[in-house]
Amino acid sequence: MKTRFVCDRQVQCIPRWVALSLALMPVLAVSDVPQGWREVEFAGHTEYRQVNGCWQALAQGTASGLVQEQQVDLNQTPWLTWQWQAQTVPSWPDTLEQSKAGDDFQARVYVVKKGWLPWQTRAINYVWSRDAEPGVHWPNPFASQAEMVVVQGPGGAGPWHRFSRNVKADFKRFHDMEVESVDAVAIMTDGDNTGTRVMSCYRLPVFRAAESDE
Repeated sequence: MKTRFVCDRQVQCIPRWVALSLALMPVLAVSDVPQGWREVEFAGHTEYRQVNGCWQALAQGTASGLVQEQQVDLNQTPWLTWQWQAQTVPSWPDTLEQSKAGDDFQARVYVVKKGWLPWQTRAINYVWSRDAEPGVHWPNPFASQAEMVVVQGPGGAGPWHRFSRNVKADFKRFHDMEVESVDAVAIMTDGDNTGTRVMSCYRLPVFRAAESDE
């Protein structure tokens, strides 16, 4: 997805997918949406719908995401837990996902911390990578304030995959920031930069007090 940073009087400067969500007149796509979430469309429409207890995303060379705007106290609930699954992994083109032309992912979960000044906003983007192994990370090619962090590597179609991340610790690790709270979380499956058809299903991210909380 082509992430850009934009400024708005209400939201200051945050990644475009959250800025559109928080703006007075956001661009909304037509999908089923979980309660408390909103869909924001960027490059065409990724279809979201609830299927068998998960939220299925179908991108056909498109990019739109589901955003939940909430301030979360990381001193109380620092752990973000979610699951995703895909029946198949697409035949991706031979384009590096660290580049603008290859910045598409089977699945991704965003967390955003707004700053008082435009350049102080930061995001972490947990991704299912087609190129890299878990633990690899790099700045987003469209917006360096967002760090791409691989939590799942190539392959993995079929079973559900569960993740739990200490967001407070990750902001310190990847942005060298001591954060007390975050302001938004989002999911997205996209194929707009590579023109790829991609499908995944999500069990939505939830903040918890401990890694093992259910």
